[in-house]
Amino acid sequence: MSQTYYAILTAIGEAKLANAAALNTTLKIAKMAVGDGGGVVPTPNRSQTALVGEWYRAGLNTLAVDPSNTSQIIAELVIPEATGGSWIREMGLIDADGNLIAVANTPPSYKPQLAEGSGRTQVLRMVLIVSSASAVELKIDPSVVLATRQYVDDAITVAVNRLDNKQSVRVATTANLVLSGTTTVDGVALAVGDRILVKNQDTASQNGLYLVAAGTWTRALDADASSEVTPGLTVYVEQGTAQADTIWKLVTDAPITLGTTALAFADITSGYAPLKSPAFTDSPTGPTPDRFDNSKRLVTTEFAKLRGLELSAVKSVTTAGTALAATDIGKAVRINLPASGSILLPATADVPQGATFLLKNVAAAAVVALTPAGADTLSRAVKLLPMTSLLLVAVPAEGLWAVLAGSAEAVDALAAGIAGQWAFRNKLINGNFDLWQRGTSFTAAGYCADRWKIDSASNVTVSRGAASAPYGKSYLLLTPTAASNQLGIAQTLDDFVAIPLIGKRATFSFQANAGTAQSVTAYIQKSATAASSVGGAGGWSTIATKVCAIGSAAQTFTISADVPNDGTANGLRVAFSITNATSGAGGIGIWGCQLEEGPVATPFEFRHLTLEAVLCQAYYEVGNCAYEAYGANPNYGSYWHPWTVRKRAAPTVALINATSGANSGIPAVASSNQQGFRPRALCSTTGQQVWTCDYIADSEL
Repeated sequence: MSQTYYAILTAIGEAKLANAAALNTTLKIAKMAVGDGGGVVPTPNRSQTALVGEWYRAGLNTLAVDPSNTSQIIAELVIPEATGGSWIREMGLIDADGNLIAVANTPPSYKPQLAEGSGRTQVLRMVLIVSSASAVELKIDPSVVLATRQYVDDAITVAVNRLDNKQSVRVATTANLVLSGTTTVDGVALAVGDRILVKNQDTASQNGLYLVAAGTWTRALDADASSEVTPGLTVYVEQGTAQADTIWKLVTDAPITLGTTALAFADITSGYAPLKSPAFTDSPTGPTPDRFDNSKRLVTTEFAKLRGLELSAVKSVTTAGTALAATDIGKAVRINLPASGSILLPATADVPQGATFLLKNVAAAAVVALTPAGADTLSRAVKLLPMTSLLLVAVPAEGLWAVLAGSAEAVDALAAGIAGQWAFRNKLINGNFDLWQRGTSFTAAGYCADRWKIDSASNVTVSRGAASAPYGKSYLLLTPTAASNQLGIAQTLDDFVAIPLIGKRATFSFQANAGTAQSVTAYIQKSATAASSVGGAGGWSTIATKVCAIGSAAQTFTISADVPNDGTANGLRVAFSITNATSGAGGIGIWGCQLEEGPVATPFEFRHLTLEAVLCQAYYEVGNCAYEAYGANPNYGSYWHPWTVRKRAAPTVALINATSGANSGIPAVASSNQQGFRPRALCSTTGQQVWTCDYIADSEL
């Protein structure tokens, strides 16, 4: 039978978890909420953004990976005794941004409050299955934790068992022996339950701390797991003819897998002279060597930080063209440029061999280029995409900054200007809304900006906004004109454009801002019933959606989806919708729309405007033509007019603003195909024939 009670990720949670895994960041779970389900046990729905009947929300008491299943995350909430008076039928996890990322239903239970005479502290636990627990930040606020006695006991036991200083043993072995039964070791007759250090086995992986038993010995509880047996484990021996009062240390290097790794112990009380210097007390100080001193002088904390042996500080860079200095060596450089730009590296001649920079681009959309000083070079042509990092090491002898490691290595091809997967990666046409052949203001359904179609509109004006650097020439401006408003707008991909994305992960990204706080929903949709560019008889089905909170500052939004390969419905499009947006407070601006293969949004692909116009004219072209020739009545005069761009299909052609001279009639379309059309007009009077007209060729989807 199917499960009645279970937990699932919401659509928002799925998107955030996927984004965290892709960007090598973490999803921060902050709180848990409980509700009464509105009087009934609800069924968890991935589209939920709130509980049905939430009545309590608080910080998590525990958030940890299940030790028995690393794909499960366990979240725990404690409801105090004074809180209650309601039923518990549903639970939800809330991230640091306040979004509901997971939801679960539970068997109904009543939580009384102290005033009812039955106060109790109630612990709720939610188990969530994820593909990768490493993408979730396991961090809780200790100020809100209420620990159960079992939790405290378990935590203390785990902590003590993981200490390198172990509880003493009665004896230590001196030779290989069978690990079973009671026996005599180093002159001591052992009893059941005695602790013993086994260190001389022929099979060294058997070494370790054991408990003596009548049958087979078992490893001691504080040394029966790999996490409890680590380099530096130390144990004191109480008795023995040869080894009483000795101290033994595990000298095997990590990593250690208990039962597999050979373990070696050394007597740290043997061969060591007593320390002749007194122990330092208080806070003694010493002289700090010069920053790049390579002598045997003692190292102070100050020297270690200056030398860059650890990240000594964080340097923030917010202006393009900033020059990093030699004094910044050893720092974490946090780069947050408002737009794509470059930063200058210090001359390798001014830094020591092996000096390092850790660079992190935390900007939402800006790409950072690295410029070496003077004749210095980079070992590889790389750039920092948003939310990527890079570690550089100096090689002064070669005048080189070497790329040591980092997520930015994936953009080598882009930085070097090489074509391939980066060329024409944006599957959308006119994604920056620079081309508007049909006009610049619309209020009804139909095409507006080139390749963009209004599905439906009510009390919303769609128009062209004037953009400025670095965003482009124009943008899409949605202006609500009344409180009750609605709009849907989309771009549909041709089959041949959509097919390469079938069965793959695709990402839709765009930038937006608004005059006041607004909400826009973005979609990736596929045709429901046919391999069609218009959705088939069933229209469109949504495979990914995201509600975007838009404010006055420009933001980048992303949404990703696995495009299904069902063999029958290969149409694909992206869309936006607004409903009852705030009117009278400015409009919503959208630009930089990009649909591409892969789980990560790359910077918007700015194609040359002439090239973008050619792509648009394959679907819709506005032009004019003129004819002048001698003609005799009652014949027709005509000629072949080629399209500026071959059309995707034979277009519908309309002639407008047609005029004619005294000897000619009004022109009409005689024939047309994907290459061009033939306008013609009747020679009303023998003589010189002259006529002109404008035309519209429409082969849109």
